[in-house]
Amino acid sequence: MSGQKEEGPVGGDPSTNDRQGSGSSEWCVRVIASSSRVLFTLAVVGSALTAVTLFLSGFFLSLITIIEMFVAWRAGAEVLVEILSTSVKVIDTFLVATVFYIISLGLYELFIARAPLPGWAEIRTLDDLKTKLLGVVVIALAVLFLGEAVTWRGEASILHFGLGIGVTIIAISVYLWVKR
Repeated sequence: MSGQKEEGPVGGDPSTNDRQGSGSSEWCVRVIASSSRVLFTLAVVGSALTAVTLFLSGFFLSLITIIEMFVAWRAGAEVLVEILSTSVKVIDTFLVATVFYIISLGLYELFIARAPLPGWAEIRTLDDLKTKLLGVVVIALAVLFLGEAVTWRGEASILHFGLGIGVTIIAISVYLWVKR
């Protein structure tokens, strides 16, 4: 036994068996790697189209709101509260659109090619992308609560809603603080 070569499980040279077994997995990895650019391009285009759609939706909603403000100028406090609520929803729509925009830019920057981004949007790692997204999510949650607070008429408990959003914001903040 001391001078003999050990045989692999099927027989023959063990190094040959390792290469043969890894041939199919190597092929799978190559197919996945070569298709990843296409997959991430789909993600970039999809999130960019979603961002554009939301930006346009927010823009048209803001135009309608501005027109309603001028029409309802003397209509009373109820109508103005409703217009203010819609205005906050417009801001929330723009923030959600910004999230999709940042996702699109970040995925492009990370997985496809360098992009001419401003300094604030520069994304070098997935952690950079997560940090930017979580920052916008915190702002969007705060705006969401503001919208609820503006239209709150005392009929439902806003405390539970506010606590839920507050706990979420605190959890995100702690996560970001720990990551630094």
